[in-house]
Amino acid sequence: MLKEELKIQPIREILHPEIARIEIFRSKEETALAAAGAIALVVEQNPTATITFATGNTMVPVYKELAKLVERGEVDFSRTTAFHLDEYYPADPDKEDFSFVRYLRELVWKPLHIGTVFELNGLAKDGVAEAKQYDKLLRSHPVDLAILGIGPWSDKTQTGCHVAFNESGTPFDMGGHLAQLDVTTIQRDQVDRGQASPGMALTQGIGNILEARSILLVAYGEDKGQSLRQALTQEISPQRPASAIRMVGDKVTIFGDFAVGKVLDAH
Repeated sequence: MLKEELKIQPIREILHPEIARIEIFRSKEETALAAAGAIALVVEQNPTATITFATGNTMVPVYKELAKLVERGEVDFSRTTAFHLDEYYPADPDKEDFSFVRYLRELVWKPLHIGTVFELNGLAKDGVAEAKQYDKLLRSHPVDLAILGIGPWSDKTQTGCHVAFNESGTPFDMGGHLAQLDVTTIQRDQVDRGQASPGMALTQGIGNILEARSILLVAYGEDKGQSLRQALTQEISPQRPASAIRMVGDKVTIFGDFAVGKVLDAH
């Protein structure tokens, strides 16, 4: 049973005509704690929940807070089923630090003691076939909660706001696929982050993500706030993949920190 004090209260809510809940917290730390509590509550209410896990820096503090809850015996993931959003292709989780499967094994599968895990195989000989197989698995295991982050927006190129590796221009009805990464994404990964990651990735499609029974999107900082503002206030368009969540907004919750709230207020 989750302790009452773990249910962090937002400092305020932002009303949006298409999104069920947008909650703003004092800090990145409180946002992560609130997100962990929301995920744990889903599992407390449905111990056999199927969850899609995001990766990236945004989720690290969220998963660390979840691990603390598991360690204290306040939530049990042992009967849950896990999918994840994406994986570089090719990628060897045993050898390459940039592998998202490696990230998830270290931060989610092992510390949370997930019951059943379905991983994208970054070493599959046929990436297209692997993506299609994962798509088939997703469609046979309805997802109760999809956890999302949001990619950066570029005013210069008027592209960004990706979810998973669905880059600008990806059709909203697309299922799992092998994606060619955008030049700006490759530059971010290989130049800004110094990764030796490839220019392709296996990814759930936006169509898969929108089919989840509920969606939780987490964001911190001014840059992610700018991405959210694009997704929430501009035209719903494949140019801004994250804008697709507005099409199913009645099942979407967004948690952001003070900086995110400040940017959204500026609209």
